Order: sequence, then structure tokens, then C-alpha cells
Amino acid sequence: MSKVFGIGWAKTGTTTLAKCLEILGYNHQTQKLYLTFDYEKKDFTRIFEVVDKYDSFDDWPWLLMYKEFDKQYPGSKFILTTREHSSWVNSYKNMIKTQGKASKHMNRVRSILYDLPFPNVTKEQLINRYSKHVADVEEYFKDRPDDLLIVSWKNGDGWKEICEFLGKDIPDQDFPHANQGDYKKKEPNYIIKRIKEIFSS
Repeated sequence: MSKVFGIGWAKTGTTTLAKCLEILGYNHQTQKLYLTFDYEKKDFTRIFEVVDKYDSFDDWPWLLMYKEFDKQYPGSKFILTTREHSSWVNSYKNMIKTQGKASKHMNRVRSILYDLPFPNVTKEQLINRYSKHVADVEEYFKDRPDDLLIVSWKNGDGWKEICEFLGKDIPDQDFPHANQGDYKKKEPNYIIKRIKEIFSS
């Protein structure tokens, strides 16, 4: 089974993509923030060790490493989830707001991943960074339509586009629109659980 990398920017429907890949039978791995500093140092040893164990991926740091994965895992498929700029940045800012004040460590992680000076970033900087990622991906795969799929859940893309791209039959179940803007503050125990999940190795 070829590996599938979701390389859409965070808050573009990556959780929905993850659910789709799981339904289609992929052994999926979502974000692993503890690998952020490996990415910064360009030491990909541990990152490749994780990738070797799974079939599909979404979120950090995977979305930043499409060029490296393309070389390391020939024949892989890449899916770029997209979203209208203002909708994306509003979603991101809402998420950050519900998480409360970020720690120094988290700001450092975000600075590495976004290549922006967190916490002092502007809306314009965020949009420009998101736009650059999309443009860079499109440029890299511009002559390889069989290797990159660009989707937008807001525009109605779904099972048909994903399954045709991956050579899979359309599942007999509804398309899973996951994590649709539920930004209510979570209970403390939930937050602790998510932190442990994100940083566990």
C-alpha cells in the first residue's frame, strides 16, 4: 500500500481527511509535535522511523515535509486540503483563543512550524504563510497530477475525489465532516489528555 500524506495546513479540514483515510483502511498517524525539534535540526531519523510504521498521515510535522517524503517514499500520494483564506484564519484564531495563553515552549513550537515569530504574529502574516504553503505545494507537483490531489470540503469535495485519487471503492457510509468549529472551552481533564497524546512518543 502506497503511503498517503495529508499536507494541508492545520485547520483546513485535516481531521476530516484523517477520518476518511481510517475508514478506507489506512493505519493512520496524526500530529506528533515532539518531532518539531527534529524537523528544525533537519534530523529526520526519528521522523522516518515513525513514518515507516504507518500508512497515512496528517498535520504537523508531516505537512511540511512533502519534498522529503516524496524522495524517501517513492510512489506516495499527497492530499492538499484547502480553505478560503478568511475562513481559515478565523478558524485558527478561534482555536488559539480557546486554548488560552500559550506557554513559552508552545510558542517556540509554533514559531518553528509556522516560521513566524509567535506569539507576536498578525492576521496578515498568518494568511501569507498559509498562502505560501499552498503555492509551494502546487508548484512542486505542477507536472504530476497523479501524485497530488487538492480538495476543499467547503466546496463539496468528498468520497468521489478521494477514492478516485487513491484507487479505492467509495465506502457505504456518509462522508465524515469532523471537527467542524467546536471551539467551546474543553474540560481540564480533556486538555491534559490531549497534551499527553500530542507529545507522547
